[in-house]
Amino acid sequence: MIISIIRHELRQASNNPKSWYFLATIQAMLAILFKWLITNFLRNQAITQTQHYGITEEVIHPFYGWFALMVLVLLPMIASQALCSEKQRGTMHNYYCSPITGLQLLLAKFLSLNILLIFVMAVFSIMPITILISGSLDWGQFAAATLGVYLMLSAALATSLGLSMFMNNVLRANVIIFLTLTIFVMIEWAAQYTSGHAMFLQTFGLLSPLKTFLAGILSIRYIAYYLLVITSFILLGSWRYTRRWNDA
Repeated sequence: MIISIIRHELRQASNNPKSWYFLATIQAMLAILFKWLITNFLRNQAITQTQHYGITEEVIHPFYGWFALMVLVLLPMIASQALCSEKQRGTMHNYYCSPITGLQLLLAKFLSLNILLIFVMAVFSIMPITILISGSLDWGQFAAATLGVYLMLSAALATSLGLSMFMNNVLRANVIIFLTLTIFVMIEWAAQYTSGHAMFLQTFGLLSPLKTFLAGILSIRYIAYYLLVITSFILLGSWRYTRRWNDA
């Protein structure tokens, strides 16, 4: 049943022209950003005649940082379309009548969107991989940055899906999810004004652990944190689905 839902979701996404429009728009924006980063790096290297940081730090680090922020802005719309739009069309009742649990439904939705996320990251990673031509790409930092961005966006995706299960209106779901993700991002900024608990609060932000990965450091603690966020919100959405199924 999970595989059938995944196939259905992937078929819908590939047949939807809006998905390709979004992909092309982000690709164009990131191409402009990548060109500017490369040009700025070469200009600084020519002026100073010294290389304080490698091209991986000065190009890959900000490139994946901006990529993560762009996709993070689009996640509310993607998640709300995956669940809230089905509620508005009335197709969610098909799941209530089928022998599928809330956990299976949330996992199917999450895995299908996760496959699309991996595809998008693979497409956008072509530009950074072209740095291999110069032979100066730090594979360790590149792998850590890719893993960090993937885990962060997966956690945000699970958060969006879990919250979408509580909403029936697409617009309302977009607003609530966007505000929730903004709070996760702003925790790091707000932690600066708490003297004794700054380091503790920063660990609960979405972007603070990502900076560790972008620096080329694989942290087991932050990997566990992202996995905990994913598990928590999937279970939360599953619980909400079960409550609605019992009420129906």
